[in-house]
Amino acid sequence: MPNRDVLAVVTGSSVSTEPIFAVATRVLRAVGVEAGQRCLDFGCGHGNYTVPLARLVGPTGKIFAVDKDKGALKKLARRGRAAGLANIENVFLPAELTLRLEDGSVDVTLLYDVLHAHYFSAEQRASLFREVARVSKPRALLSVFPNHMTDNEIDREVVARARALGFESASEYEGPLVRDDGVTEGRILTFRKVDA
Repeated sequence: MPNRDVLAVVTGSSVSTEPIFAVATRVLRAVGVEAGQRCLDFGCGHGNYTVPLARLVGPTGKIFAVDKDKGALKKLARRGRAAGLANIENVFLPAELTLRLEDGSVDVTLLYDVLHAHYFSAEQRASLFREVARVSKPRALLSVFPNHMTDNEIDREVVARARALGFESASEYEGPLVRDDGVTEGRILTFRKVDA
């Protein structure tokens, strides 16, 4: 079954996710995702980035797919099985922002379309950044899609926070991105943790 389209398997729909996954894969390659990495996809939803991420890191890599929506995680589990992927660990995180991961255990963290007031208060976003810094290895990547944020909020709540926690700007991607179940234009900021 791994050769069948994942969305068609999960929903019975004839709509293909492969074009969406292709866009996500291009974005993840631009960010710097490599085989064998351990990645955190925080706010993963039903996996439009998680599945391509799991494919890129391969069987020697691992994905921690974190979401507060049990239904989305169940759908992601079906998508992962349908794609023949065994390297995705779904993590239900209902309210608290304490990640049950070891210090310095993650190579890449994705914070895509989750850093806005609809999901978290400013204090909660600060707490999330501290947790990401804690679980990030030296030289780890932090990749942020700051959707629903103004330039001022991005500077204050993303760039300044990342720098304060030991990350430096690594790259910026502008172009097609996956959002929900479609493709949109946007910008991704990627930071690298300074060697500790």
